[in-house]
Amino acid sequence: MDMGQFRKNNDVEKCSLLEYVSLHHNDEDMRDVFLNMDIAMKYIHEHNYCIEVFHPSKIEILEDMPDHIQFDNLIELSKDPTTRKNMIREDIFNSAFIQIAFYTNTMKSLTPDFLKENFDEVARFLPEGDVPYYRGVVQRGALVYFSEYALEKMNRDLQQLEKEINGNNKDNNDNKIESPSIDELANDKINDQIYKQINGLRDVAFVNRLLIPAIVILSLFIIGLFCWIISIF
Repeated sequence: MDMGQFRKNNDVEKCSLLEYVSLHHNDEDMRDVFLNMDIAMKYIHEHNYCIEVFHPSKIEILEDMPDHIQFDNLIELSKDPTTRKNMIREDIFNSAFIQIAFYTNTMKSLTPDFLKENFDEVARFLPEGDVPYYRGVVQRGALVYFSEYALEKMNRDLQQLEKEINGNNKDNNDNKIESPSIDELANDKINDQIYKQINGLRDVAFVNRLLIPAIVILSLFIIGLFCWIISIF
């Protein structure tokens, strides 16, 4: 990779998703970074935030490692359950939309309306095994993470493989294949480091909730004390 594509910030090398895909544009590499992008997005949602600006120039790969995904702009999720669900649904759609735009090389021209109305034509350029996922998200608004779909698909494929290996002998456990779990697709240790600001922002908000009422009470006490002193004299 041309290291000139990277930007340094606090000694961490960064490359935007737009730049990264321009240099890693085969389907396998793109799917790898998209899967990790989804895992990072899910982590953010689980910490009560979502993506404010979902644009490939605002999504960065750190140190040229596809599992180090940094979304630059985050906002808190709404506490209202319906609004919260819609915010998460919008992130999932935006993520799928960006992935499809990269696969089809239409980042500058593709629109959500065109994609929804012409999905079958667009689907010809997507990885065949992932088409059901993209169709569900784009046309039905499915609230499903790409990593969850990938895990379920992987488990189904392994079960089919195990069935083919063992044939019709249901009692044959010699070739038992252990299915992966969701924990194996998690990336919490890395994301804990990348998204330390999530806890930082939450700590600040917590301090503000305590500090502001304390300041108000203290101010009222000082004013009352001042008025009492004046009344004595």
